Amino acid sequence: MKPVAAVPYLAGVCLAAATVVALDVGLEARPATVTWPPSGVVPATSAPAPSSQRGAPTVDSLRSGADLPAGPAFPEQGAGTWHVVPPPGSARASGIAYSVEVEDGVVLPHGDDSFAAVVDHVLRHPRGWAGRHAFRRVGGDVEPELRIRLTSQRTARSLCGFELPYDTSCRVGSTVHLSSARWFRGAHTYGEDLRGYRVYAVNHEVGHFLGLGHEVCPADGSPAPVMMQQTLSVDNDGLASITTGSDQGVAIVPDGKSCTPNPWP
Repeated sequence: MKPVAAVPYLAGVCLAAATVVALDVGLEARPATVTWPPSGVVPATSAPAPSSQRGAPTVDSLRSGADLPAGPAFPEQGAGTWHVVPPPGSARASGIAYSVEVEDGVVLPHGDDSFAAVVDHVLRHPRGWAGRHAFRRVGGDVEPELRIRLTSQRTARSLCGFELPYDTSCRVGSTVHLSSARWFRGAHTYGEDLRGYRVYAVNHEVGHFLGLGHEVCPADGSPAPVMMQQTLSVDNDGLASITTGSDQGVAIVPDGKSCTPNPWP
């Protein structure tokens, strides 16, 4: 099964060996340009200054700040290459073929299978995209239609862009890059519900792969659409403030509507 054609709401630009290639990119904080691969290792990008250094926080930033939450250490730098996590048993006969991959140099406390287990759970759950699309996980011997990768913070910043100074995940063509920073720390919008945030991150970026663009909070108090940029905010006022001057592919009106975090389509 072939994925739905991606909505062309961003033309990313990749510069490599003096060749300009148009990229189809879907992500939470849209970059101005994407440069890949870098020469040597992925260049370090300084982390955003704490809110206290950027002026007094607003009510919105206190409730749904886009900064990376405090928490455990996470893989900041990987090798820029990925290895496939072998699937258990044989692949299903039909569906969108996807592989689960981890960047070389990224070490998870409970191993690569712990990452793969979350991805598999999300793509097979009836509340997710499985209600509309079939998925089958494949190994390195089969060319996947979709790659879902756990990517180190600095590699993710290089691939996804850092125009807005917040760590986000992204979908570049047929590859989803889930930032290790967010995978380990989550987002303020989800509080201590790290698993819920991980489910959201997978569903949001796979939604881009399926051709969906960003959405906003439709009604005050309603569950946030999974295609809302929930990493940044779950209310329209906060999202409009955070993304000022950066085209997100959707009109964000500060209308006072505030949603609740929701990881499922």
